[in-house]
Amino acid sequence: MLCSLSAQGLVSSLKAINLNAGVDFDVVTLSFDPRDTPERSRVKKSTAVARYDRPHAAQGWHFLTGDETQIKRVTSAVGFRYVWDAPAQQFAHPAGVLVLTPQGKIARYLFGIEYAAKDLRFSLVEASKGNVGTLVDQLLLLCYHYDPKAGKYGLVAMNAMRSAGGLTVVLLGGLVVVMVRRERKSRKEHRRRAS
Repeated sequence: MLCSLSAQGLVSSLKAINLNAGVDFDVVTLSFDPRDTPERSRVKKSTAVARYDRPHAAQGWHFLTGDETQIKRVTSAVGFRYVWDAPAQQFAHPAGVLVLTPQGKIARYLFGIEYAAKDLRFSLVEASKGNVGTLVDQLLLLCYHYDPKAGKYGLVAMNAMRSAGGLTVVLLGGLVVVMVRRERKSRKEHRRRAS
C-alpha cells in the first residue's frame, strides 16, 4: 500500500514541474520484493507513465526487479532498509525518493509519500550541477538550501540577506549615478541661462 502511495505522490510532484522524465532526467523504480516479476513491473510502469502523461516518459522511466541478492546489493548501497512483516504479509519500510547525480552518487533523500514540487525541482537541478533547469533555478539555489531535519528546501537567511544587500548596493549606486548626472545637467543649464 505504501509503495503505491509513494509512486502516486512522485507522479503528482513530477507533473507539477516543467522538467521532463526521459529528457531532463530518468526515473528508476526498483521493487525490493523478490517475488515481483518483470510482467508485473511492466503493468506498474504503464500505469505510472499514463498518469504522468509526458512525451518520452516511457523511455525515461525504468521499473526494475531482481532476485534477493541483487536487491540487497542495491538497497544496502543506498542505505535503504526494510523488513518483512509476517503478520501483515508485507514489507515495513520508510517511504521516500533518492535523487542521484548523473554519476550515480546520492545527492538527496526526500522522505514521505508526497514531495513538494519545489523540493523535487531543486533536488534535480542541484544533482545535475546546472545541466537541467534555468538560470533562475541556479540563482534560487543560492538562497535555498536543503534542510535534512525539515526534509525540504528552505530560505537561508544569511544568503538571502547577502543577496538583498548586494541588490541594495547596486540600486543605491545606480540612484547616485542618476542623481549626479541630473545635478550636473541642472548646473550646466543654470550657467547657460546666467550667461
